[in-house]
Amino acid sequence: MKQLLVFFLTGFLTITALAQTSVDIGIFGGGGTYFGDMTKVDFQKSVNPAYGAFLRYNFNPRYSLRFNVLNGTIGAEGQYDEVNWPFSKNVMDISLLFEFNYLKYIVGDKTTPWSTFLFGGIGVQMYDYEFRHDELIPLVDPTYFNYVHNSGSVISPTIPFGLGVKYNLSRKWGIGLEGGLRKSLSDKLDDLDDPLSFINEDDVQVKYTDQFHNNDWVAYFGIHLVYKILDQNQNWELRTPKKRMLDWGIWNRNRKE
Repeated sequence: MKQLLVFFLTGFLTITALAQTSVDIGIFGGGGTYFGDMTKVDFQKSVNPAYGAFLRYNFNPRYSLRFNVLNGTIGAEGQYDEVNWPFSKNVMDISLLFEFNYLKYIVGDKTTPWSTFLFGGIGVQMYDYEFRHDELIPLVDPTYFNYVHNSGSVISPTIPFGLGVKYNLSRKWGIGLEGGLRKSLSDKLDDLDDPLSFINEDDVQVKYTDQFHNNDWVAYFGIHLVYKILDQNQNWELRTPKKRMLDWGIWNRNRKE
């Protein structure tokens, strides 16, 4: 919880220092689950609560930059190679997301009451990896243990993306429903770190996974509640009629053209 607060405050100070237009603050509540090397996963037992917060800097009614922090338990109950392999761990997810509104959208503006949206960006996950030596013995080639595998903290880059819908509740408040995926660039989330690897007759390690080729994904889904904390977008106007919903033109009425 302390880590979540530190990262959130860091993002808050950074974005508000740069803010010239409009900034929203939001909280998220929902669930998270895992997809990876395991099979026969019981998803009813593999969805756990997730919560978080974000800051969103709005460049205009089309684009936003969002600093996002999520925390929660990620785990699963399933099998690997027909052997039961459960895991459960706390995962901290931090990401910087570019958000695109399909319709023009401003929190609290009656002319832009709702929109669907897409997001994508870069991020990191932080969690603990456990090297479960005795449990791995029946699952891996004996040469798997020739290389050092250490338990410990992992900081893994991620590629986050997703979609959702947002809606205005009042002049300052908005609500949204969203779902997203995180592609992990580490194979240690489920404590199965390249379990098919082995050392061949030439004493060369044969690998099946690396940063860009592994099976570990995390999915988050839930509801967010947004409050507009900086409101300097009064000068925004839509250049074209609302019916032209794919128009990208935004202008400032105070600008001399």
